Amino acid sequence: MSGFLGRALESRGFAATVARSAEEFLNKVLLEPFELALIDVNLPGMDGITLTREIKARACTCDIIIMTGDPNLENAIGAIKAGAYDYLVKPFSDEMLHLTVERCLQKRKLSLELTNTKAARDEILAAYSQLQALEKMKDAFLSVIGHELKTPLTKILSGIEIIKNSGPAGAPEAIINAAQTGALRLGEIINDILAYTASRNSMCPAQPSAADAADLIRKAVKELEPVFKEHSASALTFFPETAPTINCEPERLTVAIKHLIRNAVTFGPPGGVVKITLVENAGGIRLSVEDAGIGIPAEKLNAIYDPFYQVADYMTRKSGGLGLGLALVKQITETCKGRIEVKSSVGKGTTFTLIFPKKENQCSAR
Repeated sequence: MSGFLGRALESRGFAATVARSAEEFLNKVLLEPFELALIDVNLPGMDGITLTREIKARACTCDIIIMTGDPNLENAIGAIKAGAYDYLVKPFSDEMLHLTVERCLQKRKLSLELTNTKAARDEILAAYSQLQALEKMKDAFLSVIGHELKTPLTKILSGIEIIKNSGPAGAPEAIINAAQTGALRLGEIINDILAYTASRNSMCPAQPSAADAADLIRKAVKELEPVFKEHSASALTFFPETAPTINCEPERLTVAIKHLIRNAVTFGPPGGVVKITLVENAGGIRLSVEDAGIGIPAEKLNAIYDPFYQVADYMTRKSGGLGLGLALVKQITETCKGRIEVKSSVGKGTTFTLIFPKKENQCSAR
């Protein structure tokens, strides 16, 4: 029978391999892949249905046609359950053999095309999803940047116009202060954009140095005095007797600390207290900024580090900003081998903690 099958298949242009026992065939399956196997139900040692299960377990892409001279329902059901594609009843003609084999191979071809089509569709959907995300990011950027640049610029232009028209008496101090505030805010926005771009392209701080962490915090608080005054807020700091040092680019890390403190003041209650804690323990150097403000919903925590992201649209108008702050904080922290953690409860407040390793070079390739 095996000789007849081999000659019949080869005459149709197929490359056929003959095995005279189940064990011999299994050994061949392990060495090279087969597209199709024709198996007799009655084999010495292992029956054809059991062999089918073994083949499917070892080479699941191989299709199987079961052959039997005793066609009964039990064999037919057993063959299909074992994973066989079709069932041939002996004796069968060369033409029947050819039709059955061709039908099986055509099914394989269609299945492969379907798999490739599905893979291509999945790739297109993934690319489309990424494109949508980029489009949303672009729309968010254009929307926020338009407002954030226009507001301080309006103050500057209005102040300049009044100064020009004020004559020898000079402009009122309040107008000059408003123009100065607008100019400073515009500078901060531009600096955020430049700093974020630089952080994305930076492999390591240009000139890392051991900076006194307490000094960086004091500097950040001092530079934010107008923000504290605007919100009638105050800072409460807790430092160890000997402040730890962080190997970093001090100016950039100060920017990150300022963003955390500004957020704590902005989203805290009017007249609130921002707690800034610096500790060093076995786990590393921990710099925490805590507020008692509105908090962040748990489902939003995974997205807060996305660029141009605001937890809610109304916050954009309430607090201003491009939504780059936390993205920038995360990037700057990671260049020093640090990481950022957040704990928040809606209506109770938020604590951001920057964690840096101790006593090692904190420059990290990204």
